[in-house]
Amino acid sequence: MSLKRRSVLAVAAAAVALVAATPTLANAAPTTAASAAAVTANSSVNGSISASEILSRAASWNGTPYSTTTYKYGPGGDIAYRTDCSGYVSMALHLASSLTTISLPSVVHSISKADLQPGDIIGVLGPNTGGNAGHVLIFDGWANSAHSQYYAWENSGGAGVHHPTIPYPYWPNTSGPAASLYQPYRYDNESGTSAGVPPWPNLVEGDTGTNVEAAQYLLDDHGASLTTDGQFGANTLAAAKAYQSSHGLSVDGQIGPQTWSSLIVQIQQGSTGDAVTAAQLELDKYGYGLTVDGQFGPATDSAVRAFQSAHGLQVDGQIGPQTWQTLVGD
Repeated sequence: MSLKRRSVLAVAAAAVALVAATPTLANAAPTTAASAAAVTANSSVNGSISASEILSRAASWNGTPYSTTTYKYGPGGDIAYRTDCSGYVSMALHLASSLTTISLPSVVHSISKADLQPGDIIGVLGPNTGGNAGHVLIFDGWANSAHSQYYAWENSGGAGVHHPTIPYPYWPNTSGPAASLYQPYRYDNESGTSAGVPPWPNLVEGDTGTNVEAAQYLLDDHGASLTTDGQFGANTLAAAKAYQSSHGLSVDGQIGPQTWSSLIVQIQQGSTGDAVTAAQLELDKYGYGLTVDGQFGPATDSAVRAFQSAHGLQVDGQIGPQTWQTLVGD
C-alpha cells in the first residue's frame, strides 16, 4: 500500500511515502542468503521467540529498500521474505512465510496501549486491509514519558527499513488508513516481554561521560579514528555527521535514537573489537568491574547476563538492541 505521512512533530515535517502489504508473490526470485546481517538465531521457524530476538532480526534489515517484488533472506538464511511492510514483520517474527496485513491476525493477538513492550507490533490488520488500507510496523519503546511518541522499526516506500520516532498510534493526514485505526498486537509465540526499556539518550556536542566514550568506540567500530576520551568535541561531531551521511540518516551531528540504532552491533561471547569495548565501558558504569579489553570472554558474558536479569531483559548473554538501549539509556 502507499501512504503519505505528514508529521505533526517539529522534527519531522516533511512528507514520506509509506507502503504496506500486497499479496505474496510466489514467483519472485529471492536474493542470496549472504545479504542478511548476522544475528544469532535462538528461535525456530514459527517457534517461540524473545522480544530481544524480534528486535535483533528487525535491526538486521536496517537500510533494506522497500519492494513488493523482491525477496531477501532473514538471519540464518532459512527463509526468504518479501521486502514490504508485512513481509518485514514476518521476517522479524521468524514466520514460515511472508504474511500480509490481512493474514497477520492469525499469529498475533490484540493488547492494550498500556501493555505495549518493545517487540510488539502496531498496525491496521484484518479483513479489507489489503493494498492502501493496511500497514504494520514494529514497536521499539516509548520515546517520551507521556507515551505520545514511540520508536519503531518500519519498512515503508521511499525510506525502506528505518527506525523513526512516530506519534502514537500513527502519523495523521496520510493517504492510507486513519491513525485512529492503528492497534497494538503481540505475537502469539513471543516468549516474554521486557520490563520497560528506557529511551535512547541524545548526545550533542559538549556532552561528556561514559555514553559519549561508548559512542566514540562504536563510531570507531564503523571506521572512524577518534580519540576515545568521553568528550563530545569537534572531531566526534564530524565523525557523527560523516557516519549519518554515509548511512542515509538525518545529518545533524547528534547521536540520538536513529543513530544509536544504526551504530550498535549484536555481540556475544567470542566477539572482539571496539563494540565490545563500548559495551564493557557501559557495564562498568553499573559496577561490574570488568577489564575493558575489547574481548567478550566469560567475565563479560556473566556481567551481561546479570545485567539482563536485573533489568527484566531476556537473559541470553547477547548484547542486542534492547540490551544496548538499556545499557546506555538508564
